[in-house]
Formats: sequence, C-alpha cells, structure tokens
Amino acid sequence: MADKRGAGRAVAIVTATLCCMAIVVWWLCWRPVTTLLIVRHAERLGSQDQLSEAGLTRAEELLHVAAEVSLAAIYTSDTNRARQTAKPLASALGLTPVVLPAEPATTLVTHIFVNHRGRTVLVVGHSNTVPQIISAAGGPTLANLPEDEFDRLFVLETCRCRWGRSKLINLQYGATSP
Repeated sequence: MADKRGAGRAVAIVTATLCCMAIVVWWLCWRPVTTLLIVRHAERLGSQDQLSEAGLTRAEELLHVAAEVSLAAIYTSDTNRARQTAKPLASALGLTPVVLPAEPATTLVTHIFVNHRGRTVLVVGHSNTVPQIISAAGGPTLANLPEDEFDRLFVLETCRCRWGRSKLINLQYGATSP
C-alpha cells in the first residue's frame, strides 16, 4: 500500500513539475507578435525641416500602402518632416501620432512594447534612426540609410520573448529613390 502511495506522489510531483515548466516556457516563448512598419520621413525641401512636393506625394503613397493595415498607433520623431510624412495616413485613420524624440531608439521601442504589444504600429524615423529602431526592437543590425533614399518600408514582426524571434521584410513604396 505504501508503495502505491509513493508512486502516486511521484506521479503527482512529476506532473506538477511538467505543468510548471510548460507555463514557464509558454511565458518566455509565446508572447504576442508585435509588428512595426518603419519608414524614413519622405523627401525634404533642401535642408529645411519641411517636405518637398515629392515628399508630400510619397506621404500620400504611404496612405495608400498602409490604409488597410489595422494600426494601433503612429509614432514620429519630433521633426516637421516626420510628422508631415505621417499626417495623411493619421488623418485617414483618425489617429493622433505619438511624437517622441528619434533617439534613443530604445526609449521609443520600449514605449511601443509597453503600450502596443501584440499590435501593429507605424514608426516614421530618419536615415540614422530607422536601423537603430529595427535593432532595438529585435531585428538585425543594418547600416544607416543613404541620404537620398526615401522609398524603403520595413516590416518587422517581433516577439519580446527570451529568444527574441523576429522577421524583417524590406519593401519599397512610392517612386523609386535615385
């Protein structure tokens, strides 16, 4: 009789241990995927902090590309050109862009994961901050974007789990940059 109780306790302990381990693994690994659409601001007017006609056209193209995406939020840096790039899409979706400084990227990414984990957001950055944002969110390390390149749209699907699984897709939108 004692052997049966001992075996029953052992089975209960093993079962409880396996259940606890499964919960821990689930908690570490299967968090919701957050999707970041990341673009550089559109073409600017010379060295001014305003969009050129080509930039305004590209901002409208962003509206056509992302209007059907279920965005939870739009983030821009604190520059006029970044806000102008997001404006047509934000207006169409009825969203007020969240304006945060472009650097440090970790502050922006932390804010996104705290407030929009498991959702999709658009981030409008700069030639030097787009790669930083991608890296801070768990994507690969990229070089700064060329100064004359405005047509890239990065889609980063990432999970803030222990293994930091992520998938980066590099797309082009609007007119091809020179």
